[in-house]
Amino acid sequence: MQASATLLHNLKAHTDEVAQLSFSPDGETLAAHDDSILILWDVKTESLLSKFEDAEDMLFGMAFSPDSQWIAAASGGGSARIWNARTGELKHMVDVDDERMLSLMFSPDGKVLATGSEVLRVWDVETGVLKHTLLAPGDHSLSFAAMYERQEYPGEISEVVFARGGQILVSVCPNTSTLCIWNTESWELQYTIRGHFACFSSDEQHLAVSSDTFTTTKIYDTSTWQLQSTLETHDQNQEIYPSIFSPDDKFVATYSGREIVLWDISSGKSIKTIIDLTRKLFAPAFSSDGKILISGAKKCGLRVWDVESGDNILMLEPEDGARDPWNSNWIRGGPPAFQVLFGDGGAKVAIAFPDGSKMLWSWKR
Repeated sequence: MQASATLLHNLKAHTDEVAQLSFSPDGETLAAHDDSILILWDVKTESLLSKFEDAEDMLFGMAFSPDSQWIAAASGGGSARIWNARTGELKHMVDVDDERMLSLMFSPDGKVLATGSEVLRVWDVETGVLKHTLLAPGDHSLSFAAMYERQEYPGEISEVVFARGGQILVSVCPNTSTLCIWNTESWELQYTIRGHFACFSSDEQHLAVSSDTFTTTKIYDTSTWQLQSTLETHDQNQEIYPSIFSPDDKFVATYSGREIVLWDISSGKSIKTIIDLTRKLFAPAFSSDGKILISGAKKCGLRVWDVESGDNILMLEPEDGARDPWNSNWIRGGPPAFQVLFGDGGAKVAIAFPDGSKMLWSWKR
């Protein structure tokens, strides 16, 4: 298989490490944020649309509404702001006391916004009013506020995800290795699962969870929440890192050291191993047809892989020199962020590098 990529634009507006990169659901806008600045670009013209800056607090997460009209950002000062993604006009700012806000997500109908700090909260998007405060059993976050200074943030929620048409809400707390599954009709806790990171299949019928020891990835059936399969590396001393489903939801890709492994989710067996003999690989991303994987390669830009053959068919390098990609599951204080996203029906690839630059490439096979 032959492939080529042309650098369309180097989106240089951040000076710090990029923490998150996202296309809007309609594919027309690309958003990225670092510690303090959130910037939106027009995908077709590569022009800067809006720039939002928080000089006092760190930004920890962002999310587009399903209709692409709004974008929300969470800050370390305990607030979330909702802006009009096209005009930059501020719609609402919601606040929590004495907590860092790390994650947020709009519901599929766009009516509510879930935010994760030390507590899971649900807000009305239209009014900005708090609707629900969700505490898991044994969550003593409120009593901690009066008793201790928050320095280690033991129970913060790093990720919130709506799924199954908005019927469930999943919150992830890595420090306690806990995933909580909430029913959004009753807003009651249904299940808890041990793990650090979670990824839904595109049909939301399966959930991949990285174990609390990073030695396995477990696949759950989301209709019953029963464990369907367990993905284990042959080398138990080798950690296995967060997963991504193929577009047809038949396979899961994990990465570990110099390997990317494709797994059959039904059987839990590995079906393909992509190996780089010289470099560590990071953060694989599937093309929209599932035939291509792009991954970061330590101190070597990006590798483009043919999924069927496992061959390295292309390398992408910025025009101004090599970058050092790293784990796209960015952790504050950890290694620099790196992320690959396919957009525009798979015709464009957006890449965030740890020096703050974003590259937008056109893509052909």
